[in-house]
Amino acid sequence: MKFLLLPSLVLLLASTVFSHGENMRERIQDATQIIEKRQGSPNPIPPEILANAKGIAICTITKGGIGIGGQGGEGILMVRHNGGSSFTWRAPSAFNISGASIGAQLGFSTIRYIIILNSEPAIGQFVGTGKLKWDATATGTAGDDTGVEGASTRDLEKRAIIVYRDSGGIFGGATFGGSTIEVKNEINQQAYGENIYVRDILEGKVPLPKSSERLYHLLDGKR
Repeated sequence: MKFLLLPSLVLLLASTVFSHGENMRERIQDATQIIEKRQGSPNPIPPEILANAKGIAICTITKGGIGIGGQGGEGILMVRHNGGSSFTWRAPSAFNISGASIGAQLGFSTIRYIIILNSEPAIGQFVGTGKLKWDATATGTAGDDTGVEGASTRDLEKRAIIVYRDSGGIFGGATFGGSTIEVKNEINQQAYGENIYVRDILEGKVPLPKSSERLYHLLDGKR
């Protein structure tokens, strides 16, 4: 019976989470609020971390389950470029996250992630459709309840990824690794035009959305 309920749980999570990010503007607004909250907190992302990042993924994930768990989420990916604009980031690309797990799990939680990507392979996991190959809890997160909160900026910069999180709710036993990443081409094309795909966006072939200017200012260390 539990295995029969698993697909329904995942679909329920997906419909709950994805319903509020149906276009690029809404996703950018959500990402901006996540960055504003982090940078206005007592533990903001150090400017050196942002300045040296090759890319950044900002997303919200909802997890829930009793015995068998599922998770669903949505976000945007941006990569850094070298000159040619007043901002140092290219236009965002939309992605969704989904997954399920079996184990001692109980509860419900909405978690907001800021994922600093310091290598091309790390960026590549958000570009195609496939499984994430890393686990946030194993790789190291930078949140109030994690062991790398006191790590030096230099130590953090050596990581392929740095994950900042802000969670609400109660949930136990879940991992981020093993989730499926799906590029949302329909949202990208709605924002930038037909026949536009993620590679075009990350190569800087589309204009920067006006709605993202506040987000770019924050990522570039401006207020």
